[in-house]
Amino acid sequence: MLNSNPQPKKRVYLELLFACAIFLLIITILPKDLSWSLKATIGITAASVWLWVLEPIPLALTSLLVIAALPILNATSLDTALVGFSNGSTFLIMAGFMMAQGVNSTTLGKRFANYSLIRFGGSIHGVLLGVLIAPQILSLFIPATAVRTTLLLPAVMAVIISMKLSQNSNIAKLLILGLTFGACISGVGLLPAALANVLTADLLRNILGQEIYYFTWLKITWPIWLFMIPITWLVLPKLFPPETERLEINQLRTELMQLGHLSTQEKKCLIILALTVGLWMTGSIHRLPTAVPAILATVLMGLPGIGIIGWDKLKDIEWGTVIMIGASLSMASALNNSGAAAFLAGKLLSFPVLQTGLSNPLLVVVLLIMLTHFYHLVVTNISTVVLTLVPIMLQIALKLGINPLLVAMTINITTLFGFFLIVQTLPSVVTYTTGIYTPIDMLRAGFWLTLASLIVTVITSLLWWPIIGLN
Repeated sequence: MLNSNPQPKKRVYLELLFACAIFLLIITILPKDLSWSLKATIGITAASVWLWVLEPIPLALTSLLVIAALPILNATSLDTALVGFSNGSTFLIMAGFMMAQGVNSTTLGKRFANYSLIRFGGSIHGVLLGVLIAPQILSLFIPATAVRTTLLLPAVMAVIISMKLSQNSNIAKLLILGLTFGACISGVGLLPAALANVLTADLLRNILGQEIYYFTWLKITWPIWLFMIPITWLVLPKLFPPETERLEINQLRTELMQLGHLSTQEKKCLIILALTVGLWMTGSIHRLPTAVPAILATVLMGLPGIGIIGWDKLKDIEWGTVIMIGASLSMASALNNSGAAAFLAGKLLSFPVLQTGLSNPLLVVVLLIMLTHFYHLVVTNISTVVLTLVPIMLQIALKLGINPLLVAMTINITTLFGFFLIVQTLPSVVTYTTGIYTPIDMLRAGFWLTLASLIVTVITSLLWWPIIGLN
C-alpha cells in the first residue's frame, strides 16, 4: 500500500538522515576513478531502496524525491529523470486502474465473482477451486493482481459471513488465503496480467532490444501457471483442515438472481474488454505496445454514449502507484545509462561462488530463485525488485553468456511468488485487512507454496524451456 500509517516526526527525520548517510557513504567508498554520475546513481538507488523499504514517508513522495535527486545531484539529466513517465508500463498501470474503475461501475465484477463460486458447488474443495480459478479468468481482462483481488473479495466474504464463520475458522482462512495466493498466481501466465511482467518486458526491450509479445510470454510461463493452481488447491486444505465439507452459498445465488440479465452497461463493458484482449493477443501482428489497448479501453469506457463511466469517477485512481512506477523506471534507466548496472554486475561476479553457480546450467535457475527470494524479503515492493535486480542480472548474463531472457523470466516469476510476508504482494495486503489470517498463517502456507513454486519452476526450466529454446 502506498499510504502507510503516520510515523513519529523524530523517526521520519532520523530515517531520512540515514538515507542521506547511505548516499554519502557509497560515494565515499566507491573507487575514485569512477564517474560521478555512476557513483551518484548507485548512491541514490541505495538511499531510495532504504526509504521504500521502511516507508518513513509515502512511497509516492519518495518517488518524487528520486526524480528531483537525479538531476540535482548531477547523476543524470532531467530528461532521463523523467523518462519513466514516457514508458508504456507507467501508462499501463494507469489505464489498468481506470479499467478497474469502469468494471466496478457496473455489476459485472460482482456477477462474475458470485457465479465463479456457485459454479463449483457447495463443497469446501469446490468453492476453494472456484476461488483459485476466478482470478485466472479475470487476468484475461484486468491487468492488476490487486484489482482482481478487490473484485473477488466481497463474494468470498459473503460466503464466510453467511456461514457465521469466526475469524479463527480454518474455512475462512482457507478461502481468503486461497484468494490471496490465487491472485498472485494469476499474474504469471499472461503478459498484461501483472505490472512486474510489463516492467520486465520493457527492460528487455530497452536493454537488449528484445520484444516479448503476449503468446511468447504465455509459451514460456504456462506450465508454471497451470501447475501452481492444483498444487495450491491440494496444499491449503492440508494446512488448514476445514471444519465441515459443505458451504452455504445460497446468499450468492440470491444475489445473482437479483442481478437479473446482463444490463446494457455490462454488455458495453464486456465488448470493450473483449476488444482489449483481442488487441493484446494479436500484438505480434499489429506491433502495438501492451499499454495501447489498455489506454484505448479507458477512452472507450469514458466516452459519452459509448462509455460506461464518467471522467470524474474514471480518474479517481491510486495516482501514487503511477508516480512510483514512473520514478522506478527512471531510476532503472539511470542505472543502465550511467554504467552503474554493469559495474554492480562486475562486483557480484567477483564472488567465486556466485560466478560458479551462474555458470552451471543446472544451478542457474535455482540460484536466481534463491537470490530473488532473499532480495524480495528485504525489498518488499515487487516493482522495485524487478527494476533494480533485473538490469544488474542481465549484465551478468551477458558477461557469462547466459540467455538473458532466461534470467529475466526467472526473476520475474519468482517475485510474483512472494508468499512469505504480507507486504510482499498487493493481494496479501488487500486480504490481510479482513483480519481473518495472521502473518504466521501466511508464513506457514507461504513456505510450502514457495517450495512448490521453486520445484515447478526448476522442472519447467529443465524439461520445457529447452524445447522452446530458452536455455
